[in-house]
Amino acid sequence: MRSRRTMAVVVGLVVLAMVATGAAGLFNALRTPPPQEQEPPRDAPPVSALGTSPSSVGFVDLGQECRAATPERPGECYRTVGLEAAEGGDLEAEEALEDVRGHLMDQGWEPLLPEGADPDEEVPAGEFVLSDGSVMALASTASQDSSTPAAVVLAHY
Repeated sequence: MRSRRTMAVVVGLVVLAMVATGAAGLFNALRTPPPQEQEPPRDAPPVSALGTSPSSVGFVDLGQECRAATPERPGECYRTVGLEAAEGGDLEAEEALEDVRGHLMDQGWEPLLPEGADPDEEVPAGEFVLSDGSVMALASTASQDSSTPAAVVLAHY
């Protein structure tokens, strides 16, 4: 490394390697597609999607919640609708859910069954999943407070 010629060759090789690395990085950066903007999740169905409430049960909007999804998919939003006794009466969770299930089925909502399930088998009141074709209603015995012994969760179908 004492000669100038050897130093010039080494410096030339280092500069050439740096230019090649920079060119490869620029080429890769130009080839990758620009990041797509994430669409905000669609709002959950409103309480009015359930129609009017049955005479024994009142609907209480407990709010919308949105869950983050993977980077490729926007999040999903759902609405929890509490069920409370109409006119200050007493109402058990199973009874409230049974009344709502019957009321929705009378309005044309159809049960959603897991694959391979027997359609003639009775589904317990606290486990129904119904759809009107665009909205899905899921029974929930999770109580928000003492005034709403059960709830129905609404989401887009």
